[in-house]
Parts: sequence; C-alpha cells; structure tokens
Amino acid sequence: EYTPLQFPTLCHKFPLSSELLFVVALVHFPAKFTVIGPLDPVAAILGQEAVLPCHLSPRMSAANMEVRWFRSQFVAIAHLYRDGKDQYDGQMPEYQGRTELLKAGLTDGNVPLRILNIRRSDEGLYICFVQDNTFYEQTVLELQVAGQ
Repeated sequence: EYTPLQFPTLCHKFPLSSELLFVVALVHFPAKFTVIGPLDPVAAILGQEAVLPCHLSPRMSAANMEVRWFRSQFVAIAHLYRDGKDQYDGQMPEYQGRTELLKAGLTDGNVPLRILNIRRSDEGLYICFVQDNTFYEQTVLELQVAGQ
C-alpha cells in the first residue's frame, strides 16, 4: 500500500525531470529514415516519359509526409505532395501538367516522380526531399536526356 512517506523514496529513485525528459524525447523525435535514390544517372529520351526513383529506408509509409521534388533551390518545385495530396501552387511553370508522384508504393516508402514529355531543359540534378514533422532527409539524383 502506498503512503505519503514513501513518495520521497520513489522520487529519489526516479526523479520527475528525467521521466519527463524521456517522454519529451519520445514525442519530439520521430523515427529517423534515409532517402535513397539511384547512384547512376537516370536516362531519359526526349519526348518520352521518365521515372525518377526515390524511396525511404527503412521502408515506412510516406502517405502523411511531405514529398518535395525540386531542382537547384528548395522553392524551384518540380512536384510537391503534402497533406495527403498533390499541391500545384508554387510549381515551376515548365513542369505544370507534366509531373506525377507515383503513389502505388507510397505506404512502402516509394516516392518516385514521373515526368511526361521530357524536354532538354529537364536534364540535370533533382532533389528528392521527404519530411515527417520536424525530421527530414533528401537525396540528389541526375537525369540525363538523350535524343534529338
């Protein structure tokens, strides 16, 4: 049976501040992940479509995360998925109507970007950025365009 006299002993064994710190650490630091893309450039043919692969490791659902594909700058958005849907505000004009986040594997951490009607200007580096609350990771991949 618990009596008030035992409380200081319990407090001494488990200081409240340590317990709170432990709980806060669990709440504020979500599971970490890495974002993985291909090491080799992705080849595309002018006028065709290309898929830029990207996935989370360990495999976890990205359905409630932000997935941002961008070029040289964070605001140079090729495609943005946030709040469970594609967001087209702020998308660079040259990508409007030509990009799609392939969602078939979203719950397994697959977040590939499909680009339709590949243009010469699509060639270059892309950043696959994934954010879950306060934690984020990203990877860089290269798209090479072949053809006349």
